[in-house]
Amino acid sequence: MRPILRFGPYAAVALLSAAGDWLTFSLLLSLAGTASLPGMMAARIVGGLISLLGNRHWTWKANRHLALARNGRRFLLLYAVSYGASVALFTLATRGLGLPPYPAKLSSDTACFILNFVVMNGYVFHARQGLGQLARQSFGALHRARRS
Repeated sequence: MRPILRFGPYAAVALLSAAGDWLTFSLLLSLAGTASLPGMMAARIVGGLISLLGNRHWTWKANRHLALARNGRRFLLLYAVSYGASVALFTLATRGLGLPPYPAKLSSDTACFILNFVVMNGYVFHARQGLGQLARQSFGALHRARRS
């Protein structure tokens, strides 16, 4: 399926993920009295879990034959980068630019939304071999060539 056709289902999963993320964020800030940065960090974890499961089973369902462990490892790599970018952008927006927590979260979430689609489509749920498998094949071929 072409990337443009996947964007609709991705956006739907992203809305569901964002709803879980924002609900968690709001509950932690409003009811639990959590500070905004730790609240945002915890909310991103909830949203990330919804995103992994929703995108794996709906947006990129044609590649569902790929092992969950493979998708999970790739997603965790993306998630670590996205999580760091989200925290950095949120911190910049709140502490550097003086934005209130909710607009700061909206801006950091929007930037990560776009980055995540590109990486999920081209790497996380893509059928291509991972870097580890490619390295093992290359070193295996090199080792066999040296033995000949």
